[in-house]
Amino acid sequence: MLVSVVTPTRHRPAPLARALASLRAQALPAGVELEIVVIDNSAAGEVARAADLRVLHEPRPGVTHARNAGVAAARGQWIAFLDDDEEAAPGWLAALVEVARATGAEAVFGPISARAEEGEIGPFAPYFSRELAAQDGADITRLSAYLGTNNSMFRARALNGAATFDLALNESGGEDSLLIERLRRGGARFVYAAGARVVEWAPARRLNWAYVVKRKFLSGQIRVFVQAMAAPRRWDRVALWMAVGAAQFGAAGLAALALAALARPGAQRWRAVAYGGLGKLFWQRGFRPALYGAGHVS
Repeated sequence: MLVSVVTPTRHRPAPLARALASLRAQALPAGVELEIVVIDNSAAGEVARAADLRVLHEPRPGVTHARNAGVAAARGQWIAFLDDDEEAAPGWLAALVEVARATGAEAVFGPISARAEEGEIGPFAPYFSRELAAQDGADITRLSAYLGTNNSMFRARALNGAATFDLALNESGGEDSLLIERLRRGGARFVYAAGARVVEWAPARRLNWAYVVKRKFLSGQIRVFVQAMAAPRRWDRVALWMAVGAAQFGAAGLAALALAALARPGAQRWRAVAYGGLGKLFWQRGFRPALYGAGHVS
């Protein structure tokens, strides 16, 4: 059994080195082999080649270009994704494989803990984490709207080569959420591997409320536009999510204003919730921020 781990990277040599070190330290189960596929998404090519890596240069900037190149190049029966700012625990891949074998699911997702590159992560930890109240092997298909490819493993046959991720979302992101929604509608089943933990290391430039608000706005947009982009288009779900967004924006916005006026803690958290609701209302293409590609800030 060959598992290909795809790690796209762009201008982050130090985090990439840490991610690769964690992959090289994996304790593999008997009969499982690991292929590490690094997609260098820089213009000139910055990643040094090594005997135990497959390094592919994808000069076209953007998260969709990079991930599609990785999927197309992967040779494994399973394709796992580990972002370049993540660090996998030594038993990460073994836990994913064990749950995949036991359940027969099309995709497996693991938990993500958040840490700061410098100092303490403080109130920002929830925005860079994924912790589900689910046991090992639990079916989490119903939670597909809250999943992403960071810390995941898919059956290769469930993906679609160079067309896996939608190019329309190359710079905004959300391409993985759209993929997951399309797979769910096609009958795919998703499960949780509680022991397949990774750490996401957040740099100082992300640990501020301006960045969190921008990401929450995009997260709100993603909830809605995947329903409009996946076939068949579900306008009833678009309307439902927009209604949820309106309620979020109204209630959380008032809470943020009230706490700010009283100089009380928590105002920023409610502001982030309000912007998540606002994103559900303004989900159309013209309102999407550019986090990747030419507008790379993520």
